[in-house]
Amino acid sequence: MYTLTHKTILITGANSGIGKAAALQLARLGAHVIMACRNLDRGQKALEDVRKASGSDTVELMQVDMASQKSIRAFAAQFNATHDRLDVLIHNAANFDHTLKKATLTEDGVETVFATNHLGPFLLTDLLLERIKASKGRIITVASKGLMTYPFLNIEFDNLNGERKFNLQHAYYHAKQAQVMFTFDLAERLKGTGVTVNCVRVGNVAIPDERLTHLPGWMLKMYEMKRKYAMTPEKMAETYVWLAADPAVANTTGGYFDAPNVPVKANKNAYNRETQKRLWEVSEKMTR
Repeated sequence: MYTLTHKTILITGANSGIGKAAALQLARLGAHVIMACRNLDRGQKALEDVRKASGSDTVELMQVDMASQKSIRAFAAQFNATHDRLDVLIHNAANFDHTLKKATLTEDGVETVFATNHLGPFLLTDLLLERIKASKGRIITVASKGLMTYPFLNIEFDNLNGERKFNLQHAYYHAKQAQVMFTFDLAERLKGTGVTVNCVRVGNVAIPDERLTHLPGWMLKMYEMKRKYAMTPEKMAETYVWLAADPAVANTTGGYFDAPNVPVKANKNAYNRETQKRLWEVSEKMTR
């Protein structure tokens, strides 16, 4: 079993689901875990649960809204002022809000799903990178197995804010495609620094009931059926923990994994270096 004593690990979206399960597993291994959550009330409840279940008092809560660049900058400034190391950064937070029927822009003028699922991780990584480099840390991004249903998906540079069309599912997977490409690009950019960057492809995981309360009855029934074949958040979190803690992957970078020791391939567009570089440049401009 791994030991993570004296390691600092930051997980976004850690108040429920896979993020909360990973926080608990990592805390049990001795890590100092920062649970970064948008909603402080739900975050506080999750913090208490994780502290009690892990028996660890080295778990803390910090607030960040991954759709808001102002919030991300404030969070990063606070983190950098109070923590001198960051051994693992896990970009778990995501937006798949079924109430979004049309493109909705954030205060930064960015479509909300793309802002949360791609630009937020891009900006936060940049703002915390010096801490990660100093710790020779690990960066873990999160994509979705649902991308397999979009085998030809590419970055739609003329549709980043839903200008041309908006569909929640398409917007979600488009942003996740961007995260995969960001992973591969960042891994190349950080070669030689001691920092590794890898992506987890999350499969069919049971969604907590509290995240489904706003759905219509027919959709609740659909999720109940899916849950019969779903893995638990705890099982999926094991892949996060493996990439965060296993010495065997200390030098593994630019990887894409379904489960521990199970590498997978992205669609061919994700490996296009020119598109990766263009996405990076556009992401820089959109985060100023």
